[in-house]
Amino acid sequence: MTSFLLVSALIGATLLVTRSAILHPVRRLFPALLGCSQCTGFWIGGAAGGSGVVVLGRGPLLGAILVGAAISLLALLADGVLLRLLGDPDAPDEGHGS
Repeated sequence: MTSFLLVSALIGATLLVTRSAILHPVRRLFPALLGCSQCTGFWIGGAAGGSGVVVLGRGPLLGAILVGAAISLLALLADGVLLRLLGDPDAPDEGHGS
């Protein structure tokens, strides 16, 4: 259960960085990196794996790569599901014109 909660927190942190309104000014600094859930997920997961927040028992470098790759994939999937369910908040409104 703790692992599920930790992975969920890392995915949530990724989605906060890439999608939240409050962090929009930060995303303008590095739009290509911070606007991509897969890219940001890799770096958030890599930081968690490399720093020992998530321990795989394979060393910090391999842990960073493996956790980064896993969070990258899971954040991309979560972002896709949420976009499908809720729509893209950055997309222009359709049907609200003259």
